[in-house]
Amino acid sequence: LIPLLSQSELKGFVPYLHARNKRHDTRNTDLFKAFLNKKEEKIKHEIGDNAYNVLKKRLTDRLLDYMAESTFESDANEEVVIMKQLLIARKLLVHKKYKLAFKILAKAEKHATDLQHFSLLNEIYHTYIEYSYHDTAPEQEVIFKKFEVNQQNFMAQEKLNMVYSVVKKAFNEAEYKSEPINLEELLESNFEKYGISKQSGYTYKTLFQIANIADITGAYTKNYHSVDVFFTDIIDDLEGGVNDTEKALTYHIDVLYIIANIFFRKKEFNKSIEYLDRMFVQMKRYDERFMKEKLPVYTTLLSLNLNFSGKHEAAAEKLDELIQTKKYTLVELLNPYLSRVMIHFQQGELSEASKILARFHHSDQWYEKNIGLEWTLNRKYVEILLHIELGNYDFVDSRINSLLRKYGEHFKTNLYNHVLPFLKLVKKYYHHPEIAKTAAFRELVKTGLSEKSREEEDIFLISFFAWLKSKMEQKDLYAMTVEMVN
Repeated sequence: LIPLLSQSELKGFVPYLHARNKRHDTRNTDLFKAFLNKKEEKIKHEIGDNAYNVLKKRLTDRLLDYMAESTFESDANEEVVIMKQLLIARKLLVHKKYKLAFKILAKAEKHATDLQHFSLLNEIYHTYIEYSYHDTAPEQEVIFKKFEVNQQNFMAQEKLNMVYSVVKKAFNEAEYKSEPINLEELLESNFEKYGISKQSGYTYKTLFQIANIADITGAYTKNYHSVDVFFTDIIDDLEGGVNDTEKALTYHIDVLYIIANIFFRKKEFNKSIEYLDRMFVQMKRYDERFMKEKLPVYTTLLSLNLNFSGKHEAAAEKLDELIQTKKYTLVELLNPYLSRVMIHFQQGELSEASKILARFHHSDQWYEKNIGLEWTLNRKYVEILLHIELGNYDFVDSRINSLLRKYGEHFKTNLYNHVLPFLKLVKKYYHHPEIAKTAAFRELVKTGLSEKSREEEDIFLISFFAWLKSKMEQKDLYAMTVEMVN
Protein backbone atom coordinates (compact mmCIF):
# COMPACT_ATOMS: atom_id res chain seq x y z
CA LEU A 1 0.00 0.00 0.00
CA ILE A 2 2.76 2.45 0.90
CA PRO A 3 4.21 2.77 -2.65
CA LEU A 4 0.74 3.76 -3.88
CA LEU A 5 0.80 6.96 -1.80
CA SER A 6 1.82 10.24 -3.43
CA GLN A 7 4.48 12.44 -1.82
CA SER A 8 1.85 14.70 -0.28
CA GLU A 9 -0.08 11.68 1.01
CA LEU A 10 3.10 10.25 2.57
CA LYS A 11 3.65 13.54 4.41
CA GLY A 12 0.06 13.65 5.60
CA PHE A 13 -0.15 10.08 6.89
CA VAL A 14 1.92 10.47 10.08
CA PRO A 15 -0.20 13.43 11.36
CA TYR A 16 -3.27 11.36 10.41
CA LEU A 17 -1.96 8.50 12.59
CA HIS A 18 -1.14 10.79 15.52
CA ALA A 19 -4.63 12.30 15.44
CA ARG A 20 -6.24 8.85 15.73
CA ASN A 21 -3.90 7.24 18.26
CA LYS A 22 -5.67 6.96 21.61
CA ARG A 23 -2.46 6.02 23.41
CA HIS A 24 0.96 7.65 23.27
CA ASP A 25 2.96 4.41 23.45
CA THR A 26 1.68 2.92 20.18
CA ARG A 27 4.40 2.21 17.61
CA ASN A 28 2.43 2.39 14.37
CA THR A 29 4.23 5.56 13.26
CA ASP A 30 7.58 3.86 13.98
CA LEU A 31 6.55 0.87 11.88
CA PHE A 32 5.38 3.11 9.04
CA LYS A 33 8.73 4.94 9.00
CA ALA A 34 10.53 1.58 9.22
CA PHE A 35 8.70 0.34 6.11
CA LEU A 36 9.72 3.51 4.27
CA ASN A 37 13.36 2.79 5.12
CA LYS A 38 13.07 -1.02 4.65
CA LYS A 39 13.93 -1.60 8.35
CA GLU A 40 10.71 -3.28 9.50
CA GLU A 41 12.60 -6.44 10.49
CA LYS A 42 14.34 -4.46 13.24
CA ILE A 43 10.98 -3.65 14.91
CA LYS A 44 9.85 -7.26 14.42
CA HIS A 45 12.96 -8.43 16.26
CA GLU A 46 12.39 -5.90 19.06
CA ILE A 47 8.73 -6.68 19.84
CA GLY A 48 8.37 -10.30 18.69
CA ASP A 49 6.34 -11.93 15.91
CA ASN A 50 2.89 -11.80 17.50
CA ALA A 51 3.05 -8.15 18.58
CA TYR A 52 4.54 -7.26 15.20
CA ASN A 53 1.71 -8.96 13.28
CA VAL A 54 -0.92 -7.15 15.39
CA LEU A 55 0.84 -3.82 14.89
CA LYS A 56 1.18 -4.43 11.15
CA LYS A 57 -2.53 -5.31 10.89
CA ARG A 58 -3.51 -2.06 12.65
CA LEU A 59 -1.18 -0.03 10.42
CA THR A 60 -2.66 -1.70 7.34
CA ASP A 61 -6.20 -0.85 8.47
CA ARG A 62 -5.20 2.77 9.07
CA LEU A 63 -3.56 2.94 5.65
CA LEU A 64 -6.72 1.63 3.98
CA ASP A 65 -8.88 4.17 5.82
CA TYR A 66 -6.48 6.99 4.94
CA MET A 67 -6.32 5.99 1.26
CA ALA A 68 -10.12 5.79 1.09
CA GLU A 69 -10.52 9.28 2.58
CA SER A 70 -7.73 10.73 0.43
CA THR A 71 -9.14 9.19 -2.76
CA PHE A 72 -12.63 10.38 -1.87
CA GLU A 73 -11.38 13.93 -1.41
CA SER A 74 -9.08 14.14 -4.44
CA ASP A 75 -10.62 11.87 -7.09
CA ALA A 76 -14.33 12.04 -6.40
CA ASN A 77 -15.00 15.73 -5.84
CA GLU A 78 -17.54 16.06 -8.63
CA GLU A 79 -19.46 12.96 -7.55
CA VAL A 80 -19.42 14.14 -3.94
CA VAL A 81 -20.98 17.48 -4.95
CA ILE A 82 -23.76 15.70 -6.83
CA MET A 83 -24.42 13.28 -3.97
CA LYS A 84 -24.59 16.15 -1.47
CA GLN A 85 -27.04 18.00 -3.70
CA LEU A 86 -29.14 14.85 -4.03
CA LEU A 87 -29.19 14.24 -0.26
CA ILE A 88 -30.11 17.85 0.49
CA ALA A 89 -32.89 17.79 -2.13
CA ARG A 90 -34.32 14.58 -0.63
CA LYS A 91 -34.29 16.09 2.87
CA LEU A 92 -36.07 19.20 1.60
CA LEU A 93 -38.68 17.06 -0.17
CA VAL A 94 -39.37 15.12 3.03
CA HIS A 95 -39.98 18.46 4.75
CA LYS A 96 -42.20 19.63 1.85
CA LYS A 97 -39.86 22.40 0.66
CA TYR A 98 -40.62 21.40 -2.93
CA LYS A 99 -39.65 24.47 -4.89
CA LEU A 100 -36.12 24.70 -3.47
CA ALA A 101 -35.70 20.90 -3.59
CA PHE A 102 -36.50 20.72 -7.33
CA LYS A 103 -34.17 23.64 -8.00
CA ILE A 104 -31.29 21.78 -6.30
CA LEU A 105 -32.22 18.53 -8.10
CA ALA A 106 -32.02 20.37 -11.42
CA LYS A 107 -28.47 21.48 -10.57
CA ALA A 108 -27.50 17.91 -9.64
CA GLU A 109 -29.07 16.63 -12.87
CA LYS A 110 -27.12 19.09 -15.03
CA HIS A 111 -23.87 18.28 -13.27
CA ALA A 112 -24.38 14.51 -13.57
CA THR A 113 -25.41 14.87 -17.24
CA ASP A 114 -22.22 16.80 -18.00
CA LEU A 115 -20.22 13.98 -16.40
CA GLN A 116 -22.36 11.30 -18.09
CA HIS A 117 -22.65 9.72 -14.65
CA PHE A 118 -25.59 7.47 -15.48
CA SER A 119 -25.82 5.71 -12.09
CA LEU A 120 -26.14 9.03 -10.22
CA LEU A 121 -28.64 10.26 -12.83
CA ASN A 122 -30.65 7.14 -12.11
CA GLU A 123 -30.91 8.15 -8.43
CA ILE A 124 -31.81 11.72 -9.38
CA TYR A 125 -34.60 10.63 -11.76
CA HIS A 126 -35.83 8.13 -9.15
CA THR A 127 -36.23 11.06 -6.72
CA TYR A 128 -37.91 13.23 -9.37
CA ILE A 129 -40.39 10.43 -10.17
CA GLU A 130 -41.21 9.76 -6.51
CA TYR A 131 -42.30 13.40 -6.03
CA SER A 132 -43.48 14.12 -9.58
CA TYR A 133 -47.11 14.29 -8.38
CA HIS A 134 -46.44 17.77 -6.91
CA ASP A 135 -47.52 20.76 -8.97
CA THR A 136 -44.06 22.43 -8.68
CA ALA A 137 -42.34 19.35 -10.11
CA PRO A 138 -41.18 19.22 -13.75
CA GLU A 139 -43.65 17.67 -16.18
CA GLN A 140 -44.07 13.97 -15.46
CA GLU A 141 -43.78 12.73 -19.05
CA VAL A 142 -40.53 14.68 -19.50
CA ILE A 143 -39.07 13.08 -16.35
CA PHE A 144 -40.21 9.60 -17.39
CA LYS A 145 -38.66 10.00 -20.84
CA LYS A 146 -35.35 11.23 -19.39
CA PHE A 147 -35.33 8.25 -17.01
CA GLU A 148 -35.87 5.79 -19.88
CA VAL A 149 -33.12 7.37 -22.02
CA ASN A 150 -30.74 7.32 -19.06
CA GLN A 151 -31.50 3.63 -18.44
CA GLN A 152 -30.61 2.89 -22.07
CA ASN A 153 -27.35 4.86 -21.77
CA PHE A 154 -26.49 3.14 -18.50
CA MET A 155 -27.09 -0.33 -19.99
CA ALA A 156 -25.13 0.51 -23.14
CA GLN A 157 -22.17 1.61 -21.02
CA GLU A 158 -22.32 -1.51 -18.85
CA LYS A 159 -22.66 -3.80 -21.87
CA LEU A 160 -19.50 -2.29 -23.36
CA ASN A 161 -17.86 -2.84 -19.99
CA MET A 162 -18.90 -6.50 -20.06
CA VAL A 163 -17.57 -7.05 -23.59
CA TYR A 164 -14.29 -5.36 -22.67
CA SER A 165 -13.88 -7.61 -19.61
CA VAL A 166 -14.74 -10.80 -21.51
CA VAL A 167 -12.27 -10.04 -24.30
CA LYS A 168 -9.54 -8.90 -21.90
CA LYS A 169 -9.87 -12.11 -19.87
CA ALA A 170 -9.80 -14.26 -23.01
CA PHE A 171 -6.67 -12.47 -24.21
CA ASN A 172 -4.91 -13.02 -20.87
CA GLU A 173 -5.70 -16.73 -20.96
CA ALA A 174 -4.60 -17.00 -24.59
CA GLU A 175 -1.31 -15.21 -23.96
CA TYR A 176 -0.24 -16.95 -20.77
CA LYS A 177 -1.72 -20.43 -21.27
CA SER A 178 -1.06 -20.69 -25.02
CA GLU A 179 -4.72 -21.42 -25.64
CA PRO A 180 -5.87 -20.88 -29.24
CA ILE A 181 -8.52 -18.17 -29.61
CA ASN A 182 -10.02 -16.05 -32.38
CA LEU A 183 -10.36 -12.64 -30.75
CA GLU A 184 -12.06 -11.09 -33.75
CA GLU A 185 -14.81 -13.72 -33.61
CA LEU A 186 -15.02 -13.34 -29.83
CA LEU A 187 -15.43 -9.57 -30.15
CA GLU A 188 -18.10 -9.84 -32.85
CA SER A 189 -20.05 -12.55 -31.02
CA ASN A 190 -20.10 -10.56 -27.78
CA PHE A 191 -21.12 -7.37 -29.56
CA GLU A 192 -24.00 -9.35 -31.03
CA LYS A 193 -24.76 -11.08 -27.72
CA TYR A 194 -25.09 -7.80 -25.82
CA GLY A 195 -26.72 -5.86 -28.67
CA ILE A 196 -23.90 -3.37 -29.25
CA SER A 197 -23.15 -1.77 -32.61
CA LYS A 198 -20.11 0.25 -33.66
CA GLN A 199 -22.45 3.17 -34.14
CA SER A 200 -23.43 3.20 -30.44
CA GLY A 201 -22.96 6.43 -28.51
CA TYR A 202 -19.58 6.68 -26.77
CA THR A 203 -18.00 8.43 -23.86
CA TYR A 204 -14.21 8.72 -23.62
CA LYS A 205 -14.21 5.75 -21.25
CA THR A 206 -16.20 3.44 -23.55
CA LEU A 207 -14.23 4.67 -26.55
CA PHE A 208 -11.01 3.83 -24.67
CA GLN A 209 -12.33 0.33 -23.99
CA ILE A 210 -13.23 -0.27 -27.65
CA ALA A 211 -9.89 1.11 -28.85
CA ASN A 212 -8.12 -1.07 -26.29
CA ILE A 213 -9.94 -4.16 -27.60
CA ALA A 214 -8.82 -3.27 -31.15
CA ASP A 215 -5.24 -2.89 -29.88
CA ILE A 216 -5.44 -6.24 -28.07
CA THR A 217 -6.68 -7.91 -31.25
CA GLY A 218 -3.76 -6.50 -33.23
CA ALA A 219 -1.26 -7.50 -30.53
CA TYR A 220 -2.63 -11.02 -30.25
CA THR A 221 -2.81 -11.74 -33.99
CA LYS A 222 0.45 -9.84 -34.73
CA ASN A 223 -1.53 -8.31 -37.60
CA TYR A 224 -2.34 -4.66 -36.99
CA HIS A 225 -2.84 -4.22 -40.73
CA SER A 226 -6.40 -5.55 -40.45
CA VAL A 227 -7.34 -3.58 -37.30
CA ASP A 228 -10.35 -1.34 -37.94
CA VAL A 229 -9.76 2.18 -36.57
CA PHE A 230 -13.36 3.34 -37.02
CA PHE A 231 -13.15 5.10 -33.64
CA THR A 232 -10.89 7.88 -35.01
CA ASP A 233 -14.01 9.61 -36.33
CA ILE A 234 -15.71 9.24 -32.95
CA ILE A 235 -12.88 10.90 -31.03
CA ASP A 236 -12.97 13.81 -33.49
CA ASP A 237 -16.66 14.27 -32.62
CA LEU A 238 -16.02 14.08 -28.85
CA GLU A 239 -13.13 16.56 -28.69
CA GLY A 240 -14.24 19.98 -27.46
CA GLY A 241 -17.72 18.71 -26.60
CA VAL A 242 -19.56 18.51 -23.27
CA ASN A 243 -17.86 15.20 -22.46
CA ASP A 244 -14.36 16.60 -22.92
CA THR A 245 -13.90 17.23 -19.18
CA GLU A 246 -11.13 16.92 -16.63
CA LYS A 247 -12.69 13.72 -15.34
CA ALA A 248 -12.50 12.19 -18.83
CA LEU A 249 -8.98 13.46 -19.50
CA THR A 250 -7.08 10.28 -18.63
CA TYR A 251 -9.30 8.25 -21.01
CA HIS A 252 -8.94 10.98 -23.66
CA ILE A 253 -5.14 10.80 -23.43
CA ASP A 254 -5.09 6.99 -23.40
CA VAL A 255 -7.36 6.59 -26.44
CA LEU A 256 -5.14 8.98 -28.44
CA TYR A 257 -2.13 6.92 -27.38
CA ILE A 258 -3.81 3.66 -28.46
CA ILE A 259 -4.69 5.13 -31.86
CA ALA A 260 -1.10 6.37 -32.25
CA ASN A 261 0.20 2.93 -31.32
CA ILE A 262 -2.09 1.18 -33.81
CA PHE A 263 -0.92 3.49 -36.61
CA PHE A 264 2.71 2.86 -35.58
CA ARG A 265 2.17 -0.89 -35.74
CA LYS A 266 0.51 -0.38 -39.14
CA LYS A 267 3.78 1.43 -40.10
CA GLU A 268 1.89 4.66 -40.80
CA PHE A 269 4.39 6.79 -38.90
CA ASN A 270 3.15 10.25 -39.90
CA LYS A 271 -0.38 9.43 -38.73
CA SER A 272 0.98 7.98 -35.50
CA ILE A 273 2.97 11.15 -34.80
CA GLU A 274 -0.12 13.24 -35.59
CA TYR A 275 -2.07 11.48 -32.82
CA LEU A 276 0.92 11.71 -30.46
CA ASP A 277 0.93 15.48 -31.03
CA ARG A 278 -2.76 15.55 -30.10
CA MET A 279 -1.98 13.40 -27.06
CA PHE A 280 0.68 15.88 -25.90
CA VAL A 281 -1.80 18.77 -26.19
CA GLN A 282 -4.14 16.89 -23.83
CA MET A 283 -1.25 16.08 -21.46
CA LYS A 284 -0.71 19.84 -21.01
CA ARG A 285 -4.33 20.52 -19.98
CA TYR A 286 -5.43 21.16 -16.40
CA ASP A 287 -1.96 22.24 -15.19
CA GLU A 288 -0.28 19.22 -16.83
CA ARG A 289 -2.05 16.93 -14.38
CA PHE A 290 -1.12 13.74 -16.29
CA MET A 291 2.17 14.91 -17.85
CA LYS A 292 4.54 12.98 -15.56
CA GLU A 293 2.44 9.82 -15.63
CA LYS A 294 2.00 9.67 -19.42
CA LEU A 295 5.38 11.02 -20.55
CA PRO A 296 7.25 7.65 -20.63
CA VAL A 297 4.75 5.96 -22.98
CA TYR A 298 4.44 9.10 -25.11
CA THR A 299 8.21 9.51 -25.45
CA THR A 300 8.81 5.82 -26.18
CA LEU A 301 6.24 5.67 -28.97
CA LEU A 302 7.41 8.96 -30.47
CA SER A 303 11.01 7.68 -30.44
CA LEU A 304 10.01 4.42 -32.14
CA ASN A 305 8.21 6.35 -34.88
CA LEU A 306 11.26 8.55 -35.40
CA ASN A 307 13.67 5.60 -35.38
CA PHE A 308 11.79 3.61 -38.01
CA SER A 309 11.39 6.77 -40.09
CA GLY A 310 15.18 7.00 -40.38
CA LYS A 311 15.67 9.61 -37.63
CA HIS A 312 17.57 7.53 -35.09
CA GLU A 313 19.51 10.48 -33.62
CA ALA A 314 16.31 12.33 -32.66
CA ALA A 315 14.82 9.09 -31.31
CA ALA A 316 17.86 8.39 -29.12
CA GLU A 317 17.97 11.98 -27.87
CA LYS A 318 14.35 11.88 -26.67
CA LEU A 319 14.82 8.56 -24.86
CA ASP A 320 18.05 9.71 -23.20
CA GLU A 321 16.39 12.93 -22.05
CA LEU A 322 13.54 10.93 -20.46
CA ILE A 323 15.81 8.40 -18.75
CA GLN A 324 18.18 11.05 -17.41
CA THR A 325 15.40 12.95 -15.60
CA LYS A 326 15.59 10.26 -12.88
CA LYS A 327 11.90 10.82 -12.06
CA TYR A 328 10.75 7.31 -12.89
CA THR A 329 10.96 3.80 -11.46
CA LEU A 330 12.55 0.87 -13.29
CA VAL A 331 9.11 -0.52 -14.17
CA GLU A 332 8.07 2.80 -15.74
CA LEU A 333 11.29 2.85 -17.79
CA LEU A 334 11.29 -0.77 -19.03
CA ASN A 335 9.86 0.12 -22.46
CA PRO A 336 12.10 3.21 -22.91
CA TYR A 337 15.15 1.17 -21.86
CA LEU A 338 14.41 -1.69 -24.28
CA SER A 339 13.78 0.79 -27.12
CA ARG A 340 17.14 2.42 -26.32
CA VAL A 341 18.83 -1.00 -26.39
CA MET A 342 17.34 -1.60 -29.85
CA ILE A 343 18.63 1.74 -31.18
CA HIS A 344 22.12 1.14 -29.72
CA PHE A 345 22.14 -2.34 -31.28
CA GLN A 346 21.01 -1.11 -34.70
CA GLN A 347 23.78 1.50 -34.64
CA GLY A 348 26.45 -1.05 -33.66
CA GLU A 349 26.86 0.48 -30.18
CA LEU A 350 27.15 -2.93 -28.53
CA SER A 351 28.77 -2.01 -25.21
CA GLU A 352 26.12 0.68 -24.57
CA ALA A 353 23.36 -1.86 -25.31
CA SER A 354 25.01 -4.35 -22.94
CA LYS A 355 25.15 -1.81 -20.11
CA ILE A 356 21.40 -1.22 -20.29
CA LEU A 357 20.58 -4.93 -20.54
CA ALA A 358 22.68 -5.47 -17.38
CA ARG A 359 20.05 -3.46 -15.48
CA PHE A 360 17.45 -6.18 -16.15
CA HIS A 361 18.27 -8.50 -13.27
CA HIS A 362 14.77 -9.64 -12.28
CA SER A 363 13.31 -13.04 -13.14
CA ASP A 364 11.35 -13.70 -16.34
CA GLN A 365 8.23 -14.20 -14.22
CA TRP A 366 8.69 -10.75 -12.69
CA TYR A 367 8.95 -9.11 -16.12
CA GLU A 368 5.95 -11.04 -17.44
CA LYS A 369 3.88 -9.89 -14.47
CA ASN A 370 5.01 -6.25 -14.57
CA ILE A 371 5.19 -5.53 -18.30
CA GLY A 372 4.01 -8.58 -20.23
CA LEU A 373 5.15 -11.59 -22.23
CA GLU A 374 5.89 -9.75 -25.49
CA TRP A 375 8.37 -7.39 -23.80
CA THR A 376 10.04 -10.34 -22.03
CA LEU A 377 10.50 -12.28 -25.27
CA ASN A 378 11.69 -9.24 -27.27
CA ARG A 379 14.28 -8.55 -24.61
CA LYS A 380 15.52 -12.17 -24.90
CA TYR A 381 15.71 -12.01 -28.71
CA VAL A 382 17.74 -8.78 -28.58
CA GLU A 383 20.03 -10.26 -25.93
CA ILE A 384 20.70 -13.33 -28.11
CA LEU A 385 21.53 -11.25 -31.21
CA LEU A 386 23.69 -8.86 -29.15
CA HIS A 387 25.86 -11.68 -27.78
CA ILE A 388 26.22 -13.18 -31.25
CA GLU A 389 27.66 -9.82 -32.34
CA LEU A 390 29.93 -9.85 -29.29
CA GLY A 391 31.10 -13.38 -30.13
CA ASN A 392 29.85 -14.95 -26.88
CA TYR A 393 28.66 -18.13 -28.59
CA ASP A 394 28.58 -20.38 -25.49
CA PHE A 395 26.42 -17.78 -23.75
CA VAL A 396 24.15 -17.65 -26.82
CA ASP A 397 23.69 -21.44 -26.81
CA SER A 398 22.69 -21.43 -23.14
CA ARG A 399 20.28 -18.51 -23.68
CA ILE A 400 18.57 -20.19 -26.64
CA ASN A 401 18.26 -23.49 -24.74
CA SER A 402 16.81 -21.63 -21.73
CA LEU A 403 14.37 -19.81 -24.02
CA LEU A 404 13.17 -23.07 -25.54
CA ARG A 405 12.76 -24.74 -22.13
CA LYS A 406 10.69 -21.90 -20.70
CA TYR A 407 8.62 -20.91 -23.72
CA GLY A 408 8.68 -23.98 -25.96
CA GLU A 409 4.92 -24.51 -25.63
CA HIS A 410 4.26 -20.90 -26.66
CA PHE A 411 6.43 -21.33 -29.76
CA LYS A 412 4.25 -24.21 -30.96
CA THR A 413 1.18 -21.94 -31.18
CA ASN A 414 0.23 -19.95 -34.28
CA LEU A 415 0.98 -16.68 -32.51
CA TYR A 416 4.67 -17.56 -32.05
CA ASN A 417 5.22 -20.03 -34.87
CA HIS A 418 7.86 -17.74 -36.42
CA VAL A 419 10.23 -18.11 -33.45
CA LEU A 420 11.50 -21.69 -33.89
CA PRO A 421 12.37 -21.29 -37.61
CA PHE A 422 14.08 -17.98 -36.84
CA LEU A 423 16.13 -19.41 -33.96
CA LYS A 424 17.12 -22.38 -36.16
CA LEU A 425 18.46 -20.01 -38.82
CA VAL A 426 20.21 -17.90 -36.19
CA LYS A 427 22.00 -21.00 -34.83
CA LYS A 428 23.08 -22.03 -38.33
CA TYR A 429 24.50 -18.56 -38.91
CA TYR A 430 26.51 -18.04 -35.72
CA HIS A 431 28.01 -21.55 -35.82
CA HIS A 432 28.98 -21.06 -39.50
CA PRO A 433 28.91 -17.30 -40.40
CA GLU A 434 30.16 -17.97 -43.92
CA ILE A 435 26.91 -19.81 -44.71
CA ALA A 436 25.03 -16.48 -44.89
CA LYS A 437 26.51 -15.80 -48.34
CA THR A 438 25.36 -19.09 -49.86
CA ALA A 439 22.33 -19.66 -52.07
CA ALA A 440 21.34 -22.62 -49.91
CA PHE A 441 21.03 -20.41 -46.82
CA ARG A 442 19.05 -17.83 -48.77
CA GLU A 443 16.62 -20.56 -49.74
CA LEU A 444 16.34 -21.68 -46.10
CA VAL A 445 15.53 -18.10 -45.07
CA LYS A 446 13.00 -17.74 -47.87
CA THR A 447 11.15 -20.94 -46.94
CA GLY A 448 11.64 -20.73 -43.17
CA LEU A 449 10.46 -17.23 -42.39
CA SER A 450 7.10 -15.49 -42.69
CA GLU A 451 5.52 -15.05 -46.10
CA LYS A 452 3.33 -12.15 -44.96
CA SER A 453 3.43 -8.90 -46.89
CA ARG A 454 5.25 -5.88 -45.45
CA GLU A 455 1.89 -4.31 -44.55
CA GLU A 456 0.78 -7.38 -42.59
CA GLU A 457 4.05 -8.34 -40.90
CA ASP A 458 4.71 -7.15 -37.34
CA ILE A 459 7.16 -4.26 -37.24
CA PHE A 460 9.29 -5.78 -34.48
CA LEU A 461 9.51 -9.13 -36.26
CA ILE A 462 10.72 -7.26 -39.35
CA SER A 463 13.46 -5.76 -37.15
CA PHE A 464 14.68 -9.22 -36.17
CA PHE A 465 14.42 -10.55 -39.73
CA ALA A 466 16.38 -7.47 -40.89
CA TRP A 467 19.34 -8.57 -38.76
CA LEU A 468 19.47 -11.90 -40.59
CA LYS A 469 19.05 -10.25 -43.99
CA SER A 470 21.80 -7.72 -43.24
CA LYS A 471 24.17 -10.67 -42.72
CA MET A 472 23.08 -12.25 -46.01
CA GLU A 473 23.49 -9.05 -48.03
CA GLN A 474 26.45 -7.63 -46.09
CA LYS A 475 24.56 -4.37 -45.44
CA ASP A 476 24.32 -1.98 -42.50
CA LEU A 477 21.71 -3.26 -40.03
CA TYR A 478 19.88 0.04 -39.46
CA ALA A 479 19.74 0.86 -43.17
CA MET A 480 18.39 -2.65 -43.86
CA THR A 481 15.78 -2.32 -41.08
CA VAL A 482 14.46 1.03 -42.34
CA GLU A 483 14.43 -0.29 -45.92
CA MET A 484 12.44 -3.42 -44.96
CA VAL A 485 9.98 -1.57 -42.74
CA ASN A 486 9.31 1.14 -45.32
